[in-house]
Amino acid sequence: AQMQLAAERKLPVVIHSRDAAADTMEILRQYPANGVIHCFGYSAEVAQEFVQMGYYIGFTGVLTFTNARKPLAALAKVPLNRLLLETDCPYMAPVPNRGKRCDSSMLPLTVAKMAEIQGVSEQEIVDHTRKNACRLFGIML
Repeated sequence: AQMQLAAERKLPVVIHSRDAAADTMEILRQYPANGVIHCFGYSAEVAQEFVQMGYYIGFTGVLTFTNARKPLAALAKVPLNRLLLETDCPYMAPVPNRGKRCDSSMLPLTVAKMAEIQGVSEQEIVDHTRKNACRLFGIML
């Protein structure tokens, strides 16, 4: 019902999917909605498939974790115009704050990792993710 309503009203959706990529894609293919795959943790191939479907991919402080192989590989394959920056507050605080309450003051740590993996400047990550969020949510800054 929520996906149908979002599609009818042309509203973005925020999808939180864990260990259910195939099921999530099957559902999303039924509706011409757009949105973000929040707190992305799947493979690069799955990220590319969501991007092809028109979704943005949201990354959190998980990128800074030592065991973040899948999200880092996915980040490397997601085009800049499909990236979003997230905190997942109060969870997923980036290293060296892991285990603490996450908030937006920690975003620069995630931005730095995103820039490193994408091979661009931190300012480019900030600019692209800001534009992408504005485009997705219909915000004018």
